[in-house]
Amino acid sequence: MSHIVNNFDEGRAAIGVFGKSYSWKSHKELFLALMEDCDECLLVSPFLASNFASLFSNISFERKKVELISTCSPRGDDQFSKPHALKKFGEVVKATKGEWPTIGLDQNLHSKVYVFRKEGSPFAGIVTSANLTDNGLARNHETGILLQSKDALVNLESTCRKHLDYVNLSEWQVDKLCQTADIMERNYTPQKDREIGLKSILNNYATPSAGNRSTALRDGTKYYIKVSGVKDRPILPAQRRPVNQPLCILTFAKAPKGISLGDCLLEVAVGGACFLSYYACASAVREFTGEEKATNSDHKRWPYYIYANNLSLNYGPTWFEKPLLYNQVVEDFKREYPSYSVTTAGGDHFKGAMQMGHSYIRVTKQFGEYVRFRIDAQIG
Repeated sequence: MSHIVNNFDEGRAAIGVFGKSYSWKSHKELFLALMEDCDECLLVSPFLASNFASLFSNISFERKKVELISTCSPRGDDQFSKPHALKKFGEVVKATKGEWPTIGLDQNLHSKVYVFRKEGSPFAGIVTSANLTDNGLARNHETGILLQSKDALVNLESTCRKHLDYVNLSEWQVDKLCQTADIMERNYTPQKDREIGLKSILNNYATPSAGNRSTALRDGTKYYIKVSGVKDRPILPAQRRPVNQPLCILTFAKAPKGISLGDCLLEVAVGGACFLSYYACASAVREFTGEEKATNSDHKRWPYYIYANNLSLNYGPTWFEKPLLYNQVVEDFKREYPSYSVTTAGGDHFKGAMQMGHSYIRVTKQFGEYVRFRIDAQIG
């Protein structure tokens, strides 16, 4: 069953869900009522409220799973304000939930969709012209449809996530966008659809979605083998352990020298002898705090780390189904390109450096690009 939702008709509409009656005179009344009762929500809107603290003043996000999909594409001067709107949204959710919400970007987004779940099942969704703003939800003459079909809502969620360009923006990544917006606004001159450099920041720092193949590594990218796992805790295909985190922490026993923002790390498994995924470095080298080392033996053993964006999200989750064995990849590379070395030190394999305990090994651009091609070929 579907119902019309708007902000201008006289009288109230009502529905019953889970034995509870919902009535409303505007998008905002219905939206907030569903927000209050759900335990999961997907909010999709290209434009965002400037004051989420006010909009969500009576909503607690404790024990709620919250996902926002928006955009940072150049639309008028929106790039100056959008990063701060994303930050305010995240901060409001984190204030009561204790965790940063899931935030994704679709750079061609125009849809406005709000889907609400309870106990794992979608129970209501609004497809509408109303943006996630006070004007859109309460003041403008906006019209939408309230859906309650589970199949339709599941399909709607899938459709909204299908065209994401960037996934799981972390708090520090949003801070990078805010810093860029603040710097560029100082030299502001009115301009139609002003691009202030957020595309470059997203390309360097944010994780592209599994379907986003437009993120390109820079011309000067250096390639490294990144070793994961140890003899007493090997990573084996039989464990069927997915590598599916968009933003990862890659750790090192010694501070890695030479790894720079945008460099590519090709992850290999100790024990499994295969490639797991490949990443772009998204931060400077950091060190775990003394407290973190004291409470986590792994942080003490591998005290240095970088943030890295997973560039093979279509491959990593199922790498174990058809493992890409690195001995075979090296053999194929040497057969096809006999004049090129595998490592920049002139070696024909990186296995010797692994056996000596190195957690990262620099390889040639030719070999690095070949590995990327082979991983991408695994996923079509």
